[in-house]
Amino acid sequence: MTEDLHKRQVHDTNNEPETPPSPSNDRIFAPLNIPWYRRCQTLTIVVWWLLPWFCLYLTIYFLFYCNWYSTTFMIVYITWMVKFRTFPKTGGHRQQWFRRCIWWKWFVGYFPIHLHKTCELPSDRSYIFGYHPHGIIALGGFGNFCTEATGFERLFPGINARFLVLNSNFQIPFYDLFLTMVGACDASKESCNYILKQSHGNSIILVLGGSKEALDAHPSSKYMLTLKNRKGFVKVALANGASLVPVFSFGENDLYEQVSNPRGSTLRSIQMHLQKIMGYSLPLFHGRGIFQYKIGLLPIRHPVHTYVGEPIPIPKVSSELITSKLIDEYHQKYMDALEQLFDKYKTKHGDMNSSIVFVDDPSV
Repeated sequence: MTEDLHKRQVHDTNNEPETPPSPSNDRIFAPLNIPWYRRCQTLTIVVWWLLPWFCLYLTIYFLFYCNWYSTTFMIVYITWMVKFRTFPKTGGHRQQWFRRCIWWKWFVGYFPIHLHKTCELPSDRSYIFGYHPHGIIALGGFGNFCTEATGFERLFPGINARFLVLNSNFQIPFYDLFLTMVGACDASKESCNYILKQSHGNSIILVLGGSKEALDAHPSSKYMLTLKNRKGFVKVALANGASLVPVFSFGENDLYEQVSNPRGSTLRSIQMHLQKIMGYSLPLFHGRGIFQYKIGLLPIRHPVHTYVGEPIPIPKVSSELITSKLIDEYHQKYMDALEQLFDKYKTKHGDMNSSIVFVDDPSV
């Protein structure tokens, strides 16, 4: 096989058979004879969901309901977080042994999540991966880029990538340590520039639609992507000479059902107002439960197929030469490349009628 043909080949990272689809709609409760591996998969999702709340509970318990030295420890910990902690903005402390645990194989197997490579990414440069769509919680992004269960390090050797999340996630004691171990960092401009200015191969993964896009995450053949006026990532790419890589996950929007909230509706206006106050959106959603399939906070078992597209070379430009026209030029190239990636593979995971719609940030 020639090198060109090899580059066009799509690499599937999971050779195991896909998890059977969700039970039929007439089944409410999980049967007793569920295979052990599926129970392990569900357990990983339950623990993942409860972990931040458990960390918050530990914090409150140590502060107010434990002995004096536990209280002292928590005061010191929180003081360190507020005054001295820097790792969310300085590349973090990713632990590959933790990302390779079999636990994460069960996590991605629940859906299952697959990572597909469509071309080579040379490790002699940095990249900004744009992940789409956000979905309710970007579970496909977490499974692919915060663990090695789908083979990121094998498919893209030499690429040292960090998955960027809202800084509010790092404000929970103990949970911040978990996030840094899986390779997550703060999604601030400072953090982006720090990582990209390191040696070649250091890269970032941004969920570009942000939490506002979660409000448009409905199972549908039409993907509403909040990208038309999201251009800050292009400016960061130009300042660091980092190539842009579009990434699309088919199935991300199918993991939860969301209450109807069309733009302009009363519910959407309330949600946008709360998002403006708190910094993150509050979609009204439901999935399935632990022992029943009708309602709950666990995601629906639905395959997620993530495709990493071809990189868009970006020149390194000094800040005074980065103009709006230049940003618009590469922003349009990125949107075109994302749409081409989507159109190329959508027939494998949907139908010819599915489409991407680029929208602005919704206003209150």
